[in-house]
Order: sequence, then C-alpha cells, then structure tokens
Amino acid sequence: MADGSCYSPLVTALRTGHMIDMQQTLFRDSEAHGGARRYLPILTAVENHKGVLDVDTVKGCTLGMRAYPEGGCYGECYANKTASRYGIDFAVSVSRKLMPWNRTDIFCVVRDHHSYWYRIGTAGEPCHDWNNTLEVCEALQGTEKTPVIITKHWIPLSDDHIRRLRMIGAVVNTSVSGLDSDAQIKHRLAQMKRLTLGGVRSIARVVTCEYGTSQWADAAKEKQKFLMTLTPIIDNPLRASKSNPHVLNGDIMLTSKPDAIGGGKLVSLHADDVFLGTCDDCVDQCGVDVATKPEKRAPQKTEEQTHLFPEKAEFIYVKSVIGSGYEADVSKLAIEDVIAKRAARKNMQIHSAIILKINDEFSGFFTFQANEVSREFCLLQSVIKPEKYTKELYAQMVREVIAQKPTEWPAIITTDPKSQFETPALFESLGFVTYLKMSGFCYMVHGNIADVRMKLLAHITMTNVWNSVKGDWLRLKAEWRERIDAAGERTGVANAAFATREGCWQGEQGMANVVTKDPTKVGKEEGRAHNGNASVLDPVACEVIARFFMPKGGRRVYNPFGGGVQFGYISGACGYEYTASEIRQNQCDANNKLCSEFDGVRWIQSDSTTYEPDGMFDLVFTCPPYYKVERYVDYDGKAPAGEINSMSTYEEFRNVLFAGYRKAIEHLNYNCFFVVMTGDSRDKNGAYYCSESETELFFKENGLSVYNKIVYLESEFTRLAHAKKTLHTRKFPKREQKIIVAYKGKIANIKDFYAPIGRL
Repeated sequence: MADGSCYSPLVTALRTGHMIDMQQTLFRDSEAHGGARRYLPILTAVENHKGVLDVDTVKGCTLGMRAYPEGGCYGECYANKTASRYGIDFAVSVSRKLMPWNRTDIFCVVRDHHSYWYRIGTAGEPCHDWNNTLEVCEALQGTEKTPVIITKHWIPLSDDHIRRLRMIGAVVNTSVSGLDSDAQIKHRLAQMKRLTLGGVRSIARVVTCEYGTSQWADAAKEKQKFLMTLTPIIDNPLRASKSNPHVLNGDIMLTSKPDAIGGGKLVSLHADDVFLGTCDDCVDQCGVDVATKPEKRAPQKTEEQTHLFPEKAEFIYVKSVIGSGYEADVSKLAIEDVIAKRAARKNMQIHSAIILKINDEFSGFFTFQANEVSREFCLLQSVIKPEKYTKELYAQMVREVIAQKPTEWPAIITTDPKSQFETPALFESLGFVTYLKMSGFCYMVHGNIADVRMKLLAHITMTNVWNSVKGDWLRLKAEWRERIDAAGERTGVANAAFATREGCWQGEQGMANVVTKDPTKVGKEEGRAHNGNASVLDPVACEVIARFFMPKGGRRVYNPFGGGVQFGYISGACGYEYTASEIRQNQCDANNKLCSEFDGVRWIQSDSTTYEPDGMFDLVFTCPPYYKVERYVDYDGKAPAGEINSMSTYEEFRNVLFAGYRKAIEHLNYNCFFVVMTGDSRDKNGAYYCSESETELFFKENGLSVYNKIVYLESEFTRLAHAKKTLHTRKFPKREQKIIVAYKGKIANIKDFYAPIGRL
C-alpha cells in the first residue's frame, strides 16, 4: 500500500506530499455564498507545515469572531488571517462531514500517518458541532490514533459528549490565556474540571505572552502566572503582528524568530525555551501519552495491511434491497449465514443496505432502517463472506451504515456475544453503549442513551406482568432511590425514600406480625419499625406509567390522594408538571422539600373529595391506601379528619375514594389515561373487600374504558414466611398489586395521540 493504491488520486497526492501546502489544500475546497466564500461541508485530512495531521470537523469560528470581531481571538487568529487571504468568511462555522465516498480515504490517511494522533481544531472551533466532532472521532477509532481536540468551549460539551470522549480515549486541549477575561477563564477551567472528572485527559493549552509594564499588562501577567501553575499544560506563545494595538502601546512584546515554524515569525516569548519547531520534535505531543505507544514507523506495505484492506473494497448504499439488483445475492448469503437469514425475506428486503463488493464481487451486506415515525435508526442483519471477513472490514461496513444516520437520531442494534460479526465488543469500539442485557443479548445504542429510555422500560415490562425483582428493574430502582436519597440530604428530609411517613405502621394483620424482631411486641404499635413497614411506591413502576401513559405534547399530571414522594419526583425528573392533593400536612411539607429542584411539582394539603385542581390534566395517577392495612397520622400524631384509612367502614372508605376519583375525571383531558395502582385487603373474617374489582366497575360506570390490567409482582420472601402461618387456613399470601389503566376517550385514537416506541 506504499503506492497509495487504496486511496483516491487526491488523497494519494496529499499523503505523498504532492499537495502538502496548507494554503492550497485548506482553501481550494470552498464555495461562494452571496459574494463571500465558505468552506465546503466535506471532511479532509491534511498535514500542515508543522507536521500535524489536521482533521477539522468544523471550519470557521462564528462565536470566536463574534467575541473578537477585529481579527478573531486576541486580534491574531492565524486561521482567520489565512481564510481572509483566500476570501473565506471565517465567521461562518461549517460542519465538515465524512461522506460515503471519502470515508475509506480519510480512514487510510489517518491510519497511515506517522504520528500517534491527529488534531481537530486547527482552522475552526469544533464546539460549533460537537455531535459531528464525536461522530468523526468514533468513525476513526479503528485507526488506533488518538484524537486531539482544541477548543475554547464557546459551546460546552454535554455529559454524554464527555462520556463518548472518554470511550474513544480523546485528549482535549482547552485554549486559555491571560488575555482572556476573568469570566472566560473561569468558564474554561470549569469545563476542564468537568472533563477531568469525566475521565477525559484534559490539557490547558495556555496562549502566553511577554507582557510590558502597563496596568493592563500587569493584570494579564498575573492571570498568566496562575494559568502556568496548572498541570498539565502546553505553552503556546502568541504569534502577533506589529500593528496589534497592544503591541503598539507596549502591552505585549514581540521577538523576531525567523526559524519559527507555523503561525508567523513574530512571537511574544515570556521564556527563552518556548518550543517553536515541528510537532515531531515537540515533547508535548499535544498531551498524548506517547510513552505507551510503539516506536514510530513509516507506513509500509505488509501482508497484514493488505489483508485488512483488500486491493479494492467498495461500500455501496442502496435505498432498498428490493429493486437494487442485489436481492438474490443478499438472500443466498443470508441463508448460508443462518443468523442473518431474515434478510432473505421480502418483507425485510424493503429496507436499505450497504452492499460490500471486493474486487467487484458481491461479498457482504448490512441492512438497516431509518424509521421516520419513531425517529430512530435501526441496524438489522449483516454478514460478510467468511473468506473475505476481517474485523476491520466489518467495522468499516458498520461505519458506512452509521454515515447514513440522521445526526440527531439514535442508532440501535441488538448484538450477540456468540456472533461472529455483531458482537458487543466490536460495536463498543465504534462508540455504541449497552443499555440492556437480556436473554443473552446486548441491546446497544449509538447516540444519546436517554433517547432509548422508553425501549429499556418496555423491555423490562413487555407484558401485563411486571416483575420488580429482576436485575435491570432492581438496577433502575436503586438509581432512583439514590437520587431521592440525595434530594433528602440536600433538603434536610430524613428517610427520604419513605417520604417521612412518620407514624405509618401496619395493623395487627399486616406483615409486621411476621417480620418483627421482637415477638413479644407483635400487634403493638411501639414494637414496629414504623417507616420500615410502610408501603412505598416503586419508582420504576412510576417511571413506566409516567412515560408510557403521557400523550404526545402532554405534561400535566394530577394525583388525588397524593401520598408519598415517588410519582411526583419521577414526574418532575421527566419534565412534567405535577399536582397532588394530600390530606396530611406533614406529607405535603416533606414532599415539597424533596421536589424543590423541580418547577411545577407540588403537593397541596386538601381533601381530595372536594379539592378542585387548577385546569385540565394529561394524566391522572394515584396509589391510594389499602383499607385498614396502614395508619397515617399528621404532625400531632393523629389521623386528620377525612383521612380515608381511618373511616369506620370499608363502604365509607370506598365512597370517599371514588368521590375523589370523580373530581379527577372531571379534570382529565379527553383521550388521556387514568391509572390506579391498587391492591386489596381483607376484612376481620379474612374475606377480600374486592376493592380492585370495584375500581374497574367504577371506571366503566363513569364512562371510561378499562384498557390494561397489570399485575405488579413484589418480592416473595416475606410472603413465603407469611405462608407458613396462613396456609393452614388455606389463605395464600398476596404477592401482587394491580395497576388498572383506564382510558377517557376513543380507544382508536390512542395510536394517534401517543408516541411510538419503535423497534424492540
């Protein structure tokens, strides 16, 4: 491959030095826009005069030019000067994309460059399109070169961006200077700290100067002294012109350095030993740890490289396998592979594909679907002929598929650790992360993991039996519990997960009789761990209900008989408004403190049978008490008047409960859900009150449709202990609760008013 046989003529010329002049290569690829020229939105990989391989994902710097309209940053932006020389509008940031036809060329140039790293941010600010920057880095992971990203953080990285940077092993150089304002320095150092905490190698790239003796210069010098105490740093001296106002008035001193490479010969040197040579001779290496790298070697033609990249490999996009001319080839290879056999079906060949041809021979495929309805990109079946397969060739085919993905959509795939091709390890190397492991498969996403939250929740529920003791359910539950506990610590609310249910205890027939530590105190209130025996909502069940039963564009939740904090906290975290009517003041106060981080989440002390909530709501949810199972008291240690669990008869309890439900129905929008998480309790003779059944009949009688009857399973451990006492009388302990989902509106409209979940 030393002759560049796998490259296009342009890239071959670049890598062999025939077009290495930066002024030619960077600015020949521009186009005119109303008299001003702009960069083309096509990614290039070019070695500059200092020996740096520049892979700028963005050209131009809109925010930098806005902050410094006279010449760019510090009035001396070299990239702006060069752009101006060629009539390019540097104030317009242009995202530079990998194209299907140049991906292999770019990959080969980066892979075969003599450096261990490549740089992003030489002639543009990558922060103007962090998503594209990360996608390019992820596409080039197989080159085993470290991306170095230079930025001033005009637009901060998201937490997910930082996670992705860590996964690809990127190094971020934060450009900062004593020339910056105090606010700018504070902001940039804060971003550096975020990167460090996120596990990303973070370097301070300090633009330094030799300052004069003015008041302005003294202030800048003090800031520079502070910045030079940071570790690690790169000393990057300012290249300036004689016409710079700060040079003219003596604030900044210049020294002529005829041998300096890159950026001009007039340099402001605060120290004599500042490095001004080529990158090959620089000890900094832009912060890349070269100690762990193998010896540098020039690219050479080897059997291994020839094997990785065949003499001629083509990746051809087809909008649909059907009609492409490759139907028979795809079917034959899919059937031979067995795992990918679904791709032989006509109903699967309607999807798009990347077709792999090696030396003009059909050699593999990868089918995928861009789902406009659910706005997701689904990777489907793939296979390469065994005699042609290499790991890198398959990885490149995946990159070609991802190149077809709309930027803002997540890409999803189900991988099999036992598969030859679609393994979790390979897709992790390409920037995918696993959001669920189930039945031996890994469900993975490329993009923002929050975009597949509904899929995760769907997978752990799937049917009308929700098992709350499975691994992924427990993992999510622990995450929510941790968040609620943290809210308790911040707001000074003790025992936050139980929402300070002080005085809440189970009656003599409750589970406390079985699990109490002191059998001599069974049946006595003072013998119980009050909050430990209180029932609390499962936050994962809350999240599933909140996300699944909220219509498109909906955001208002009402909860009559509000109770604990869980549903309100989850609603706030989902970005919803939440109003709860709750009769106990202590419960309202505790919950309102715990949810103070969310605007629009509130508990109102009121009687739910008479309370009129403000306006209409998009979802009603409630989890009312089970009659006579628990006792609830207020600050004074007594149950407030109207507290339904203190009613003298079940019939009175039921009537008050349903009166509150009727109020809620009046305030529920049409084509919306009313969800009740409920259970049943027994009378003094051991017979059920049948509250669940009466709730279903209540909804039917009040014009709603009972749409789902979900069984929520809890841990059976204590129920088994209970059974040892109750089975003698043929009483089977109750392990489940019911989630009754009623619908106000026309059921046929659900598909129109609720967002699709997408492929599962």
